[in-house]
Amino acid sequence: MGEFSTEERDIYSSKYLVDYYDIVAPSSKSVDDESFYWGCYQELMTLRPPTSEDPFVVLDLGTGTGRVLHGLAASAKVVGVDFTDTVLTGVDTAKDMLRKAEEVTKEPLKGHVTWVHGSALDLESIMREQENHKVDLLIFSIGSISHLSEDDQPQVFLNQISKVLRRDTGRAYISIYDGSVIQKRGSITFHQPEGVTEVPSMVYPGIIYREYNHRGELRDKIKYIKFDLDVVERTDGEDREVEKNRISMKMRQWDEDEIVSISNGSGVKFSGSSRGKHETFYAFQVAA
Repeated sequence: MGEFSTEERDIYSSKYLVDYYDIVAPSSKSVDDESFYWGCYQELMTLRPPTSEDPFVVLDLGTGTGRVLHGLAASAKVVGVDFTDTVLTGVDTAKDMLRKAEEVTKEPLKGHVTWVHGSALDLESIMREQENHKVDLLIFSIGSISHLSEDDQPQVFLNQISKVLRRDTGRAYISIYDGSVIQKRGSITFHQPEGVTEVPSMVYPGIIYREYNHRGELRDKIKYIKFDLDVVERTDGEDREVEKNRISMKMRQWDEDEIVSISNGSGVKFSGSSRGKHETFYAFQVAA
């Protein structure tokens, strides 16, 4: 029996939607951050060399299926870096994403990573449950902070960072995508392809993801995005609908460097920024 949802849902709410996201997000030309986070990891390791009693702690927020953490592990394997004294935690609000992350975990991550169902707004509670409470490297990648769309959520998040980040040497890197920065004319770019886009699954034989009916609007610095995404099983030229999904998301849009100004009084201080191909990485540390 197929699942035909008439209610709006996010893009992470079923095994098929997770598979679709995992195909589309990594293939995007805008995702080129692996070398940046690997460089951050190496630099911070030199600031505080870890030990077995006090390992280096990486916290990846909005981890999804673990793209960033798997990337760190792959980079470490290529250059022969020992992960023995590194502990990694991936946090996400989507259980289906975390389930997939755990399924695909291999060496050298296996035994060093924990996948946690939780929110970026509750970091203190999350880290309290971990064996090592202080974070050396905190990552919020691919503009995911835009999911914190309610009025005071970014400020709450930054304050939570101050509670878990290691003083002096710990760093948090927050990505803000160029596409979510409001231009001076007050407009924002929408990705709204015309017609129907079909994407074949790489995991489920015969499954096709059919995306269409894109629409969106900008209201009060919130970008509302909606589209339809059907899951179709194609056998011998015949299509059978498995799921019908009405996808709805809302994403905070930013004034240029707004994240820096709202960090004032949050318990963290801005320590620099770096440009990626399509994003800016903002670095923060615990305020004195």
